[in-house]
Amino acid sequence: MPPMGYSEYTRTEEQQTDNKEKILLMLLEGAARFTRFARMGLEKQSMQLKGENISKVLAILTELDCALDRDVGAEFVSSLSDLYRYMINRLSHANINNEKEPLEEVERLLIKIREGFEGAADTIHDKTKAVPKEEVIPKKQPQRGFSMAA
Repeated sequence: MPPMGYSEYTRTEEQQTDNKEKILLMLLEGAARFTRFARMGLEKQSMQLKGENISKVLAILTELDCALDRDVGAEFVSSLSDLYRYMINRLSHANINNEKEPLEEVERLLIKIREGFEGAADTIHDKTKAVPKEEVIPKKQPQRGFSMAA
């Protein structure tokens, strides 16, 4: 019999939360990696490599900013949005002026943000594992249509 009711709902909810956390961490890791590639492009005088990778980071940061739930934790969300916009401005400055320092700064910030979210995700998972989940044990149903009487 397939799982039903509350236990199935909580299992599905946990999977969706895990997926959101993994996606966020992967996006931040990718943004840091693309920033590093942009810096390498600048060092190798490859404007194409620099430009393509800065564009990728800009796209990721823009999506992360747009995905913020501004109704929850308004102060934190506002600060995070300001940080995303600051990094977008620094990347634009690095792209226009061919400067390496803003790229290094953005890469450091992305790594710090990722570490923070990773720590928060670990804390949440530790707390949810510590709370015992209520197991739903199906009641035994009387057997119908079968008789041992001779």
